[in-house]
Amino acid sequence: MENTKPSLFRTIFGMMINPGGTLKKSLFTTKWHLSVAVSAVAFGLFFGQTGFDLYKTGQKGLEFVLLTSAIGFAYGLLVIPLLGFLTWTVLKLSKGERRMKETVSAFCLSYSGALVYGALGLAFSLALGWKTSVAFGVTGVLWAIGPMIITIRELTGGRNALSIPIATTVGIAVLISWSILGNL
Repeated sequence: MENTKPSLFRTIFGMMINPGGTLKKSLFTTKWHLSVAVSAVAFGLFFGQTGFDLYKTGQKGLEFVLLTSAIGFAYGLLVIPLLGFLTWTVLKLSKGERRMKETVSAFCLSYSGALVYGALGLAFSLALGWKTSVAFGVTGVLWAIGPMIITIRELTGGRNALSIPIATTVGIAVLISWSILGNL
């Protein structure tokens, strides 16, 4: 049987549908910088949709859309990997065996659903004029919590008592930071 490397496209959709199986197949083959790019683009689209919605209602200017997109991109590029690193630290203290690069990569790939929902939200926003940050943006981030729980469970060797609180804390932190951005 040939051992082929799954494409990034297949990995992204696999993380939405079957995170545990996808992790086992792609954790060691997906380059870390591509994983970080997934979370960076996902949050760039998510935060950008928030800015775009506020622009459409006349509450903010076009420069705010660009600013929120850039902040989202930076958030996905820096904060999500940092949260992955903090998760790795907790896992390491609890005798986890995964390497930091694997943990950060898997953590960033958990936001594959947010990337897909962000792209769909932008398409619906541009094509139909909908305000999509809640319908698509928040849904994508919430969708990511399931794969994140499964990812962390895989990284902890199946310990739900550790996986669920970590995923819940990270999910809450992401939603609160988005809420703060929307109120700027």
